[in-house]
Amino acid sequence: MGTRNNILISAAGILLIMHAMGLERFFPILENRAIDLGLLFLTLAILVPFATGKIALQQIISFLCSPAGFIAGIGGAIAAILNARGVNLLTTEPDVIGAIILGALISIAFWGGIPVGPVMAAGIASVLLQVFRSFF
Repeated sequence: MGTRNNILISAAGILLIMHAMGLERFFPILENRAIDLGLLFLTLAILVPFATGKIALQQIISFLCSPAGFIAGIGGAIAAILNARGVNLLTTEPDVIGAIILGALISIAFWGGIPVGPVMAAGIASVLLQVFRSFF
């Protein structure tokens, strides 16, 4: 079974190399700070087009006035809320990451899925858990 998620492969490879080199003492630092650092770099990548002038505020405002732009804005807002919930779930219940990765791998192998980031997957899981817990 092959995977299309190079980030997952890279992260696993880095951890295996660190383990082989006896650098496990850095694992707690990664566990505590890697999500924040990842979000920092993701935010930087998103903001670069604004800093370089490739995207002007006027372009965004004009696009948001179209039906597709308005819906995309709502989608972005929902995604940000789900990501916040995902970070919270990963912080409070870190054991879920194994199930998230397994679910992504099963989807890739059997249903042609393309994995989303673990933070978004955790956000969706958080909503599903809330619904489940409200009934049980």
